[in-house]
Amino acid sequence: MLMQDYFAENPTYPPHLFRRRYRMRRSLFVKIVQACEANYQYFTQRRNVAGLKGFSAYQKISTAMRVI
Repeated sequence: MLMQDYFAENPTYPPHLFRRRYRMRRSLFVKIVQACEANYQYFTQRRNVAGLKGFSAYQKISTAMRVI
């Protein structure tokens, strides 16, 4: 739902609601996600022992932003 709501080609919510929720532009958020994926293995999406996909980098960064 996060990808569909904010990061799709035609997102459900307009840019001003993204900015209200994350307090930054979407382009800056995407740059942060790309930098974290490139530098930290934790933020890459991996499969668990059962073969199921884990959380995406966007979900992990979004959660980290909420904690901060």
